[in-house]
Amino acid sequence: MSEYRASKPSNPADDWKLWLVVNPGTWLMPILMTVLVVALVVHAFVYSNDNYNPLTYEVSAEAVAE
Repeated sequence: MSEYRASKPSNPADDWKLWLVVNPGTWLMPILMTVLVVALVVHAFVYSNDNYNPLTYEVSAEAVAE
């Protein structure tokens, strides 16, 4: 087994300071909505582009023969 152990954070006592800037009560829903919008844009691009869309991809006879 490996003897590697992950190092502890250098100053975990100050981790609470992050939440003074990023208040989840204020920013959680906008962040989640942004993630949803990005996911929908990526999916819309993939499904609208025939090169990436697996639902409209047609296998040529040459590719099947190989």
